[in-house]
Formats: sequence, structure tokens, C-alpha cells
Amino acid sequence: MEKRRARNAWSEGPSWSPTIRRPLYDQWKSFVETGQMRGPKPGVLLLESWKRCREMAVDPSPRSCWDFTPVSQLEPFASHLRELTRDIEKKTYKAIQGKNLLITMTDGKGRVVRTCGDRETLVEAEKLNFGPGANWAESSVGTNAIGTALITGRPVQIYGEEHYCRSHHAWNCCAAPVFDPHGNLWGAFDISGPVSSDFSQIFPLVLSSAREVERLLFTTYLADIEVKSRSLVSAVFDAVLTGVLTVDECGRITHANQAAEALLGQEAGGLRGQRADAFLGFGRYLARQKEDPACAEPMTLSCHVNPRLTVRASPVQAFAGPWKHAIVTLVESHAVHPAPRRDKAGEQPGPAGQPARHFGGVLYRAPVMAQAVHKARQAAQTPSTVLLAGETGTGKELFAKAIHEAGPRAAGPFVAVNCGALPRELVQSELFGYRGGAFTGAVNKGRAGKIEEADKGTLFLDEISEMPLEMQVNLLRPLEERSVVRLGGSQARPVDVKVIVATNRDLAELVARGSFRADLYYRINVVRIDIAPLRERAEDVPLLAEHHARRLCREFRLPFAGIEPAAMDLLVAHAWPGNVRELLNCLEYAVNVMEEGVIRPRHLPSLTDGPGPSLSESPRDRAGGEAFRLENVAAETIREALSHHGGNVSHTARALGIGRNTLYAKMRKYGIY
Repeated sequence: MEKRRARNAWSEGPSWSPTIRRPLYDQWKSFVETGQMRGPKPGVLLLESWKRCREMAVDPSPRSCWDFTPVSQLEPFASHLRELTRDIEKKTYKAIQGKNLLITMTDGKGRVVRTCGDRETLVEAEKLNFGPGANWAESSVGTNAIGTALITGRPVQIYGEEHYCRSHHAWNCCAAPVFDPHGNLWGAFDISGPVSSDFSQIFPLVLSSAREVERLLFTTYLADIEVKSRSLVSAVFDAVLTGVLTVDECGRITHANQAAEALLGQEAGGLRGQRADAFLGFGRYLARQKEDPACAEPMTLSCHVNPRLTVRASPVQAFAGPWKHAIVTLVESHAVHPAPRRDKAGEQPGPAGQPARHFGGVLYRAPVMAQAVHKARQAAQTPSTVLLAGETGTGKELFAKAIHEAGPRAAGPFVAVNCGALPRELVQSELFGYRGGAFTGAVNKGRAGKIEEADKGTLFLDEISEMPLEMQVNLLRPLEERSVVRLGGSQARPVDVKVIVATNRDLAELVARGSFRADLYYRINVVRIDIAPLRERAEDVPLLAEHHARRLCREFRLPFAGIEPAAMDLLVAHAWPGNVRELLNCLEYAVNVMEEGVIRPRHLPSLTDGPGPSLSESPRDRAGGEAFRLENVAAETIREALSHHGGNVSHTARALGIGRNTLYAKMRKYGIY
């Protein structure tokens, strides 16, 4: 109730006067010494503040602020404030520039987070320790506009000798509290300056700035709710095994979950925007709803691309009554352990019916990949910087593109930059662009750099660890302030980009060795997503092998009848040090030499560097009971490792360089218990 009363008092604005009858120095001196007021009393608001200060034993003698919070402890509030109020700060500073005034923004506890103003004023404020980290609550520095506004919940102007502490009598200040969407104190917006400064128009300026901050907080809150709601709906859609589509009144698909995409043989995101009647007998449903918009009965439809599917369309009623959208469900008619089925994309249901899943161009089934994709889907909805960490060939750029396509910037550009391929002397001009005539050979009109080209979209910085150390400092400003200055120019150009960086090296180790900047590392290591190597997700090998073999044959116009089980066994058993990229090269070789559209063990290239069998040497192709068998070697290696580590599966998996789930699968395969 008190919170609401304070909020309403502020919302009344000009109907009450923030200016209080000013006491004389003798009145202030009498009060701080005796607790009694001589002559006419000042306003109730000020008198109550002085009484609070006396009760809290605030020292009124000349002194500077003594209570400081380390600036590092003010994060992430400081980052949020900086991002939220950048335009407000610029606009307000433009209004007070040259007037010997200072803008200050604090958190809800009165701790100064940002200051901005004329240089002379900043220097004077520094003498009072009025800077980032300082505690400007009443309990720290007595009556002042910030502390009093926060404790009363009302905008306040404090002039000269109205301050409780003698050291502040040379200052005037005006502050308004800022409330979050829940009505809680979020911070304060203040303008201060020497008593000689012109404060005639400051109160409405402070009030409007504080209200603008509140508006942005509310907008951010609504956007966050929208993102969470959209993510929740998407998660629910994707969690069910039934295929689900939403179709608008024109017959276009507006949403499809992963199960629907798999059942209809489409890539991730491939159904959205297409006409439903290209896949289903949706025309009958449209005709019925146009004739009888009030009909709420579901209708069974046929499926053109997969007749085995049971398809039902149900209308969704709008608030006004008539139908606007339809929910379409797709279920396989034969759900009792069908034979392995391959759809147009070359996918198969996994063990226990677990379907293959898509995230953009990333195809996966392994739980470790599902965790990475879940984190990536969440990160796609925010402007936060993403760090993709993984070995060479794990598909970091595919992940980056998928994050771009899954987020609100999907319609914007996706600009990829290989930091290791940029010539040292061209790093700045390539990334930041240049002003016309900045150097010999420069285009007269100048040119935008990669960062500007990514405006309203995504900037993907691949192999960030390969950027020369002396050039890394150039990335700090774009990452911190989202602005760039072209080579040879002086004007900062704002850019609205989602930044995704990737590396195949341990950046923390590089920082410790001094070959990567620590400040850059902390700016890019915001949302870290580790992409598992292929050896730790062996269950994905058959899925990827068949999908890409089928794709390659389609591109090369070759027949494809499948991969022989013996060949698939060899693919699964291989460690794939080159990850998915190595697997793709292997498959491309195989489809070039295969016969009758079938990949057999002899069609696989040699993938070993030392002595021993090559990948193409199938155990089934080797004669003799004593022949060297890959399965026997693998089983014996696992037994020896388990024995060495006393049966500890975690230690054994780490020693073999594979994941625990993969080790368990191999133990079951070879009968090791």
C-alpha cells in the first residue's frame, strides 16, 4: 500500500510543487546542533528528511562520501542500465550541455552507476567522491535529491543549504525515482550542479527522463514475456511426438513442430509459409469453413506425400466468433514398431522410436547435442553474445546460422568472418570499413565493413582465437557499445547486431599464456555453447551418414540404395578426429566408387595413419578365425581400460576419449558387464 501511495504521489506530477521553502544557514546550523528549528519551518518533506538523518547519526560536517561499492559488483545492473538508457542519456545531455550540470543514474539502493556531464562539473563532483560506486542514500550522505527521492518515492529538488551535510551546500540537485513494471524501486534519475547553475527547467526534464526509463523498462518486460511465451509454446509443440501444424485462413502454414517436418519429409523451417494443400487435402477444409464459419467440428484429411498419416484439422475460433486458424495434427497410422523408415531427407527413427531432430541445418539425435540445441534456441531469442566452442569440423557455422534463423533477426543478414583468414594489415578496414580517401586505393565514397553489413542481423566471427593479439583491442568497442568508427573517420556509427563467435581452442588457456586479451574474452564469453565432437555422439553417425550419403547422391544424380550394415559398423566404430567434416569427405569418396547404389566396406577410404587395419577393411571381408578383427580390438581395449581404472566408467570414458553414454553403448554391444 505504501509503495502504491508513493507511486501515485509521483504520477500526480505538477499538481504538487517539488520546490520547498528554503531554510537559512542559521536554521540548518541550529537543527544539526540542537535538533530544533529556528524561525519558519521548511516543508514537511525536508523536515522529515533532516529528522531521519539526525536519527541515523549522519555526520553533517564537511566531508566526502565514504561508502563505496566496487563497480564490478554493480554488474549486470550497470550493463542493463547502459543498454537501456543510451538514447535517453544522449538526449538529456544535449539539453543541459554547457550549463555546468551533471546527469547521474543510480540503482534502487542509491548507488551511483553512471555519471555524464560537463567536464568542469565532473571535476567538482569528484571532490565529493560523487562517482560510480558511491552510496548516495540518506544514510550515507544525508538529505539529497537522490536519497530522499528513493526513500519517499517522490521526485525531489534540494537546493544548497537544504542538504543535511555542509559539504553539499554549494550544490543544487533534482531527482526522480524510477519504478519497475512491478512497482518496485529500480533506480533514480538525477541532474545536479553548482548553486550558480540555471535550474529553472530541470524538474520537468528529470521527470520526463525518469518516465522514459520506466517506459523502456515496461517495453523490455513485455518483450521478455513475449519471448518466453513464444519459447514455451514452441517447446510444447516440439515436445509432443504428434506432428502439429498451424494454418491461417488463407491456407498457409504459419508454424510446424519438428515431428510434422519429419513426417512430411521437410528440412527444419521448410514448412513455414508454404500452402497446406501442397501436402494435404486442405482445400476441402477451407471450402467447408467458408460455407459454415461457425462449424467447430474437426475434419479428417488426406496426405499427398505420406498416405499412411492420419491427418485431422480443427478450427480455432477468434474472439469475435468466426474461425481464423486451424490446428492440424499428423499421426502415423502404423505406430507399432514399423520397419526402419527413411523419409525424403534420409532420416530414420532412432532407438525406442526417438526421432531424428533438426535445428536449422544441424541434424542430431544424441542427448548431448539436444542439450546444446536447447541452450542455442534460448540464446537465439536475446541479443546476448554467443560463444560456440568445439573441435574443428563439428559444425560451428551451421550452429551459428541456426541460431540466426531461430531468432528475431532471421530476416536480417548473416555475415560470417573468418578471423584467421584476414590479412593482418586489412583487419581494421575489413571489419570496420573506411572513410573515402582513408588510404591509397580506398574507394572514394568509402565502404562499410563487415560489422556494418551485419546491421539488423547476425555477425559470425569464426576462429576468433586466430585474430592477431594487437588487433583484438579493435573489437572491444563494437562488442561493448554496438558502434563502429570507420578507418580514417571520427564518427561512431551505431550497429544493431547479434554477435556469435566460434573457436576450436581453449580461450581461457590462451588468456593465461598472454596470447588472447582477457577483456575481449570476458566480452565474448557470455552464453557459451559447447558442441560435442562426433566421437562423443556415436548414435548420430548412422543418422548423419545416411542423410549426407543420400544428399550427395541426389546432388551427383547417382542412385542410392543404402549403406550396408558392415560398412555402417565401421563408420560407427571410427573415432572421427576430423568430426563431421571428415565423415562428409569419407562419404563423398564412397558415393564416387560405390556400385549399384550401395556403400559397402570396400568403398570406404583408409582413415588410419599408422599400422593396423584401414576403415575399409571389413571384419567380414577378412578370412581366417585368427584374422585381425576391429570389433575384437575395440572390445579388448575397453576391457583393459576398465580393468586399469577399477571399473570406473567415467574415468575409463575420459581415458578413451569418448562420452560415458557412448562407452555404455559399446559395452552393451560387446557384452561387457
